[in-house]
Amino acid sequence: MRSRHALSIASLATSLSLVACGGSTPTAASPQAHVAPSAHQVFELVAPSVVAILNDDRSDKEQEIVEAEKAMGTDPHAPKHTIDVSLRKNPSPDGSGFIIDGNLIVTAAHVVQRPDRLRVTTRSGQTVDADLVHFDVVRDIAILKARTPMKDVKPIALAEHEMEIGEPVWAFGHTGRGYWELSWGMSAGIVSGNVDMFGARLVLFDAPIFPGFSGGPVVSVDANGLPRVVGIDHAILFTGMAGPFAPTGPISSAIAVSELKDVAASKPNPVQPALAAYAKAQSSKLYGDLFITDRVIVGRDENGLPSASLMGNARVIEADVKDTAIPCVAMLFGLPEGKQEVTFEVHDPSDQIVATDKRHAHVHKGQRVSFARSQMHFPAKVTGPYVVLAKYNGKEIGRSRVAIAVPGNEDDEVKLVTDSDAVEDGNPDVDVIVAEATNESPLFLQGIRSGWTERSYPRRVDFNWFARASRGWSGSDVSIGAYVLDDTGKIVGRSEGCFLPDVRPEHTWSCEGQVSEVDSPLPQKQGLYDIVFTVNDRPVSWWPMEAALKKDAASEAAFSGYAPPVDVEKDDDAPTTATPKTGAPKTAPKGGALTKPKK
Repeated sequence: MRSRHALSIASLATSLSLVACGGSTPTAASPQAHVAPSAHQVFELVAPSVVAILNDDRSDKEQEIVEAEKAMGTDPHAPKHTIDVSLRKNPSPDGSGFIIDGNLIVTAAHVVQRPDRLRVTTRSGQTVDADLVHFDVVRDIAILKARTPMKDVKPIALAEHEMEIGEPVWAFGHTGRGYWELSWGMSAGIVSGNVDMFGARLVLFDAPIFPGFSGGPVVSVDANGLPRVVGIDHAILFTGMAGPFAPTGPISSAIAVSELKDVAASKPNPVQPALAAYAKAQSSKLYGDLFITDRVIVGRDENGLPSASLMGNARVIEADVKDTAIPCVAMLFGLPEGKQEVTFEVHDPSDQIVATDKRHAHVHKGQRVSFARSQMHFPAKVTGPYVVLAKYNGKEIGRSRVAIAVPGNEDDEVKLVTDSDAVEDGNPDVDVIVAEATNESPLFLQGIRSGWTERSYPRRVDFNWFARASRGWSGSDVSIGAYVLDDTGKIVGRSEGCFLPDVRPEHTWSCEGQVSEVDSPLPQKQGLYDIVFTVNDRPVSWWPMEAALKKDAASEAAFSGYAPPVDVEKDDDAPTTATPKTGAPKTAPKGGALTKPKK
């Protein structure tokens, strides 16, 4: 039932027409002045157009309970059933939305978690299922269509122009997330600015955005006293940090209505074609990233997807004049299926080859990331930077550098190697690795992976990553982003992983990124995906991913390719042509150096 305070748009607009110019009675030809409506009147005008958005995943949670109880049943001392202690028995909405012409519902893209489980609830209490019509993660806009007509709802018109600074606005939404009481709410403020940020036009304003408001409308009132949507509740931005957990300068933001019109017209985001072209070009290349270390474990997880862990990337090795060893791990991209030979070479400071080693990598069907490992031995005679190369069919596919300190050459200065990654065309380079856990110093990459496993799709997924860059980058206010693209080149995920206030061309840099729950990608189906990493939207690196289905207990037992993680030297995928030698140096836990073993 509609609220008893609700007023029709026409009647409220009429009631706001007052006497103008000192109280004289207006004639038919006299212009009428309109007094701005009160906040309560604005609420009653807009609230019938606002809805709550729910991703109804109760069936997934019920299945999780069944699987958990089944797993616990194997332990005689484990609980035999679960107890639901949810604050509310019915699920809370994930965000808000509003109705526009065509029985369409607008919300924020980050509100949509399960496109196949969307439900919309009106203020009068009607709940209907909805389908996803348009989805743009860069602009953070989603458009839904209700499967059945909604009652007691009014489409709200869109503003025709951009808001001016200082104009009053109201933000609307449903504050039903978490511990908050379920209610429809609004807040008031003024426009603080209009900016282009993170690939979208944003309206900044000082009205608070409460939990659950995401996707709701931000409105202004036109000259006739009628509400118009000027933006979509997006996020709270912060201008600084007073400490690790103390953000400062919060300001609310909304996606500008101009962006909504582009999404409704199916206009792709301008950055998408360039990212798709970059992903296509990189995925067709064959190359490798090299690490100077002997600490690597390669195997497959319980779902059969490749997984690896790596520690260390030495910059200096203390040489043995009779037998110096350089350990190297090559992370290989684009190798064809089957047993593939990879040649490793060490070049001394005068570019003479001083060691060669041939190894093999076994690449399984559909595998886009593989590993090979080498330990090259030679009598080092010269102090200085050495180059380690990886070649396939005689062509270089990757390189790294390490400084060798030879005893007796104290007069030769040993400089730390800083540009350890390969530069193919003279341009600065960035390498990015997706892993479950990362650490910069000492370098530690645990759970290096190229796939997600979920019970079904579409579903939100997450990933962490580590980026390391060569020298040659220069700039300020640098943002490293990650875009996830499907096999058609459409962006299905996007996040800003880390921010650097300044990068200098004489220094290397690195950073770690984590995709949060709010901006995690949304693969629509099983299959291959690409992650394109950018520096201020400039594509700089690529990583392959696959969306696979999680295997149940029966299929896990039947999966012939499964093997627990083992050291790559003992794995069937390990290189086999080189003869291991004793006395190999070990990676130092700190300082990035390798030292010769004690004898």
